[in-house]
Amino acid sequence: MPSGFRLDIDGWTKEFDDCKNLAQETLQVIQERNLRFPNGGPEASRLSAAARKKLGTLGVQLDRLLRWLDSPDAESLSEPEKNRRRDLLYDLRNRREQMQLAIKRSQGQADRDALFGGASGSGGGPLPPRETESTAELDNRGLLGLQQQIMRQQDEELEAMEKTVTSTKHIALAIGEEVDLQTRLLDDLADDVDVTHSRLRATTARVKQVLKASRDWRGGLCIFLLVITLVVVIILTAKLSRLF
Repeated sequence: MPSGFRLDIDGWTKEFDDCKNLAQETLQVIQERNLRFPNGGPEASRLSAAARKKLGTLGVQLDRLLRWLDSPDAESLSEPEKNRRRDLLYDLRNRREQMQLAIKRSQGQADRDALFGGASGSGGGPLPPRETESTAELDNRGLLGLQQQIMRQQDEELEAMEKTVTSTKHIALAIGEEVDLQTRLLDDLADDVDVTHSRLRATTARVKQVLKASRDWRGGLCIFLLVITLVVVIILTAKLSRLF
């Protein structure tokens, strides 16, 4: 650990600890599902969905921690310390992928059991397998190959679905971040408009005062000129009256 590194104020370390706790909680959910509902069922599906949700949150947090290591905020860390943290994140990411595979294998096993065991009849027991056009001309080896092909297709469909959900999740996160940014920009714009409006009101008041003062000055000048004119007229009248 480099000198000057203060663990008590390192938010990255705190969030990484939260990620580890979330991974442990997810593992406990998967173990509970496997122990209590080994044959599947609604409760097993509910626990599987809860585990997938936790793994999705974990993936988002791990991506954010990795991005932080490449951001300017991490310039104070030495390169060996950054590499050490990346290794921790990669290890936790591998655990997440293993748990995803565990959920997928369990779901695939339930589908395989249904495929081999058949559907339940009205008496509660499995129905005998029915011949179809695709199996009519197959021997035991061909039937086994067909079953394996169906299972591979199911696994591929699940993987494609998982990729689609992950892509949609990242798009939703990006849209959420953009909405937050636009909201902050609108708030800043509203503040600027309020400040500009206040300044405009103050400027308008000053202009009115100047105009009022200007009108008073012009009126006083006119009165002054009229008084001077009147005095001149009186003087001229007095002189003319003396002459005549």
